[in-house]
Amino acid sequence: MRRMVAFGLGLSLALAPMMSAQIAQADSVGDEEEIAVPAPIPVAPEPVVVEKQVPVTAPPPPFVELSRSSFGAGLGLSWGHGSLSFEGNSYAFSVKGVSVGDLGVAKMIAEGQVQNLARLSDFAGTYVAVEAGATAGKGASTLSMVNEHGVTITLASQREGLGLTLGAQGFQIALD
Repeated sequence: MRRMVAFGLGLSLALAPMMSAQIAQADSVGDEEEIAVPAPIPVAPEPVVVEKQVPVTAPPPPFVELSRSSFGAGLGLSWGHGSLSFEGNSYAFSVKGVSVGDLGVAKMIAEGQVQNLARLSDFAGTYVAVEAGATAGKGASTLSMVNEHGVTITLASQREGLGLTLGAQGFQIALD
């Protein structure tokens, strides 16, 4: 048994100098060999699956369309009807008004934007406007008016008839 141990130990001692020489050669700096690293393989992103498409749209801003007739001889009276588009729905309304400094008979067709309307109930109310204008035949004008809830209506209108407006106007708008 001793012979085997001695033989095994002698063989490992004899091989040790050869292995250390090979290790030294591998670690030596000199003629270096370039190692090519392959380019990374592109990985396709995972597909996104949309099960349900929900359109994201907001309703258009509130606006009105209005048709109004007026008659005046110092003190003017007006009446009419219109529709309010608010939050994707249409609401009918009526208009009655009084003006100071009106003279003549005229018809107005108008449309415009509504600002500061948070709730439908704020639309109805008394609107006050100051306007100066004259109509002979056909004419265009712009009118801004505000109510007690802070709702502002800015109208661009076409008028027909014969009329002169020099003073303040008040309109009562009621939802039908």
